[in-house]
Amino acid sequence: MTAEKGLPEALCDIEQTMPGFARWLYGTVRRYLGERVLDAGAGLGTYTDLLLRDGKRVTSIEYDPQFVESLRKRFAGDDRVTVLQGDLADPEVFAEIQTVDSALCLNVLEHVEDDIRAMRNLNEKVRVGGTLAALVPAYPRLFNKMDVAVGHHRRYRRDEFEERLETAGWTVERIFRFNAFGILGWFVAGSILKRSTPGRDLTRLFDTLVPAFSLFERNLIRGAVGLSLVAVCRRKS
Repeated sequence: MTAEKGLPEALCDIEQTMPGFARWLYGTVRRYLGERVLDAGAGLGTYTDLLLRDGKRVTSIEYDPQFVESLRKRFAGDDRVTVLQGDLADPEVFAEIQTVDSALCLNVLEHVEDDIRAMRNLNEKVRVGGTLAALVPAYPRLFNKMDVAVGHHRRYRRDEFEERLETAGWTVERIFRFNAFGILGWFVAGSILKRSTPGRDLTRLFDTLVPAFSLFERNLIRGAVGLSLVAVCRRKS
C-alpha cells in the first residue's frame, strides 16, 4: 500500500467511476446464477444491487469495515439482503449462512492470501449442482504498482486458476479471458506512468468506451485475450 491512498479509497475510485464496466461484467455471468446468491467480497454493493434488480436474494460478505457499514446503510430495510463482515478464508464467517444456489466472486480472490481456502468455503455453501462465477486478474507479468496499491496478492495464469478451483472442490465448466482493452491501460498506468491506481480520469474514459469494447470482444475476440480470467464452475457433490 502506498502513502498516496488507502486501500478502501483506491477501490472506491475504481468501483464508483465504472458503473458501465460493472454492468458489462455482470451481464457476462448473470445467466449462470441461481435465485439465492452469495456476493463474496461485495465492496460497496455494486453487484449486490445488480443482483437485486434481477430479482435475486443476496447474502453479501465483505471484509473491510468501512465497506460493511456502507453496505448496511445502502440496503437497510431490504429483507432480500443479508450483510456479513468477515474474511472469505475464515470458515467461521460462513457458519450462519444458509445454502445458496450460486456464488459470485468478482475481483476478490486475488485479495485473499489463502485463496484456495476461500474457494473451498464458497463450495461448501453452494448447493450440489449450484454454480460459482469468479473473475480474477490475469497475466502475472502485468503485476505492477497498481496491483500492490489495490491489495492484490497475485495475478493468475489460466492453468493455475483452474487448478486452484479444482483443488477447492469445484468442477470448472468454462474459463475464458475478459477485458482485452484493459491490458494496455493497466500496463500504461501502472508500469509506464507508475500510478498507484488507474485514476478517475482513466477509469471514467474507459467506462465511456465500454459499449464499443464489449461489442468488439463479443464479436471478434470471444474470450481469447483479456486482462482478467472468468471461470464458471459447478459443485458436483
